[in-house]
Amino acid sequence: MLPLMCATPYMNYSQLNLQQFYMLPTPAYQMPIQMKETCDQACQFPEPIEQDALTNNMEIIAEKELTSLLKYLSKHISLLQDCMFEEFVKENLKTLSSFSKDIPNMIKKRYVQVNKTKEEMTKFIIRRCFLFIKSQIEYEEKEGVSAEERDRLFYHSFFSNDKEFMKTFNQESIDDMIPFRKDSKMKTMNETYLRKLFASQRFSNFYTKFLSQFKEICIHENDEKIDNMTKQIIKIIITRDFGKIKSYRRFPWKDHEVLKCEQRAKELYSKYSNYSKANNNKKYLSKLDSHTIDILDKFSESQE
Repeated sequence: MLPLMCATPYMNYSQLNLQQFYMLPTPAYQMPIQMKETCDQACQFPEPIEQDALTNNMEIIAEKELTSLLKYLSKHISLLQDCMFEEFVKENLKTLSSFSKDIPNMIKKRYVQVNKTKEEMTKFIIRRCFLFIKSQIEYEEKEGVSAEERDRLFYHSFFSNDKEFMKTFNQESIDDMIPFRKDSKMKTMNETYLRKLFASQRFSNFYTKFLSQFKEICIHENDEKIDNMTKQIIKIIITRDFGKIKSYRRFPWKDHEVLKCEQRAKELYSKYSNYSKANNNKKYLSKLDSHTIDILDKFSESQE
């Protein structure tokens, strides 16, 4: 065998296919060319989260937690124990407490102090009843006039359609039947006004329908109050003006207050509608002669 150096090149060697060992460029395969990475690219960190986006996210979460807090308090505040409340805060109000750990207790303390009076309940009942009436008769508010004038037009339209009621007016005006009117001769919510109001058979008929839906109306009203209060308290928290919480008044109704208000609504109807009926009977009897009254008395005795 000849020395390797004297051998014919590639003698007795099979043709070597270098592509089996090295990835050489071909029309079907192109070698990837690595780009040189700059120092700036190699040292890049993930983009930081913008502070505004983080703050907005916290506010959204805090708003949900505040809504949860108000709903919880409205249901349980009358029998709520401190240990139960602390547990609720710990589990459900982490973000809200991160603004200030005292916020939940401040809201709870103020909520305990704010109570609905009998007069406030009566005002709420009458106001909501008239809103209910507007929805029932599909009354369209006139545009381009002041709020006071819109009220005046509605009440004139409503009561003027009650012919019997209109006969009872002497020196009074329908304007005196507009509730919460400062210059009215009959102050809203006093005995005189309520008796006059329930003397309207049209109003009494709508009031009975209103009573049948009173609980649902209260629940809807309370949900709106919770939404409104949540927005207001979030503004207070953002500005860190926590002192305003201590004087805040527009809290949602507590569950036991809703029950009291419902009872008050029934009492109003029972008291003043019966008074109106009795008064109408007296007026009717006053028009009869003595002979007719005797006949009616004997008839009523025979029925007993």
